[in-house]
Amino acid sequence: MQSVLTLRLASLRRIFTQTVSGIVIMLVAVSAMTFIISRAVTPPEGESTMLFLAPGIAALGAGVLISLQDRPLWRMWILTVTVAVGLVVAAPLGSYDADAVAAAPWVSLPDFQWPASALVFNADFWALLPVFVFVNLTAFMKAVGDLSVIYRASYRNQAAVDFRAVQGGLNVYGLGTLVSGLAGTLPVAAPWSATVVYMGFTGVAARSVGIYLGSMTIAIAFCSKLLAVLVAIPSPVVSAAYMIIFGMLFIEGAKTVFTAQVDQRKATITGVSVVLGLSAASFGSFFEGVAGHLAGNTIVVGGMAAIVMTMWTEASSFRARKLRIDLSHDSLPAVDDFLSLFADAHSWTEEGANRLRLVGEEVMLSLIDEEAGSGPDAQKRQLVASIRPESGSAELEIVVASDDAIEGNIENHMAYLGQEQELEDEELLSVRILRHYASSIHHRKYYGIDIVSCRVDK
Repeated sequence: MQSVLTLRLASLRRIFTQTVSGIVIMLVAVSAMTFIISRAVTPPEGESTMLFLAPGIAALGAGVLISLQDRPLWRMWILTVTVAVGLVVAAPLGSYDADAVAAAPWVSLPDFQWPASALVFNADFWALLPVFVFVNLTAFMKAVGDLSVIYRASYRNQAAVDFRAVQGGLNVYGLGTLVSGLAGTLPVAAPWSATVVYMGFTGVAARSVGIYLGSMTIAIAFCSKLLAVLVAIPSPVVSAAYMIIFGMLFIEGAKTVFTAQVDQRKATITGVSVVLGLSAASFGSFFEGVAGHLAGNTIVVGGMAAIVMTMWTEASSFRARKLRIDLSHDSLPAVDDFLSLFADAHSWTEEGANRLRLVGEEVMLSLIDEEAGSGPDAQKRQLVASIRPESGSAELEIVVASDDAIEGNIENHMAYLGQEQELEDEELLSVRILRHYASSIHHRKYYGIDIVSCRVDK
């Protein structure tokens, strides 16, 4: 199912939107905080609450103090200093279990058994299968949001998300799920959106670092002594570190939702989804068993609410007019006529109609100029142009079967124009015009498909 959804990710672009992805990231942060705080403030029976909380309070204070300093070098050590300060306070109080660390062996190997050999396709299996499919769909939705946020945070300058990279990450995630299932263990290959917080702390997003971290994780998995050192860290100290991480993660999710202009629909979807997600614990009490766990899950309730409202918004909007042509200079008159008819049908002013026609022409020219090998003998590529009316504006969408022949990204070019460097290339003239006449432009690249969405005011 994950592989099929990954291949059809371009078709699901109006469901797994930037708003939905950001909402899921925000819900991940708020859902984790309930568990984290409960672990941090509940002392063992007979232990003083203040002594139990002291290491966590010290750790949180140190981490927040460094976070408030606008010094990149200091931010690199936020988590390290947070845990270290907590341990300095915990050790004299006896909160750190050094005996468990001393008793742990240096190296240990797992008991290699294959649990899947006992798999039976009985009634219980088929009854649980739809539930697991639903949970898997929720995890896939979260992975799309995680990978999108991670990609956006991986560049110092503003950059449009290249959904080919997202699709590649989803393929790895699906393969990891399959291998984990065959091995009879829990999947561990899911992307984690908290990665963006680490990148924000360290300023590092290189792929090579990920390879080193993965190799170290495999090596550490067999080192029981080091794992015991980490497990022995008092829960208030760990909770303090996660409070900082998930607090920053919530902000990353909010930035994903509100990077573009906020309209009434986006505000409604975000507000209602987050409130429903926060109320999930109350919904779970109305059901029993697996249904109760699903209805009480913040991400499931809030994420599904965001998807349902997004689908309703798409279904209730006007049916878009479409035009199928080739991507070539010869198709420019057909696009101009298509947009002119739309403007006349919706009573646009002459100035607005000219603005809409100019945007359509410049998007076409930008795609033609960016196409690799766009000579006279190049193969014609199919293009589908659609336009739908919005409140006081229109949304023009151009979908091109690219086969990765379109190399550049219009959205990135527009971001580069806002920098101090001068870009005198004549090919960027279309991008300059688009930035002036279009209120927003998004260029999404998938494997084999390029999608450019423009909003033009009436």
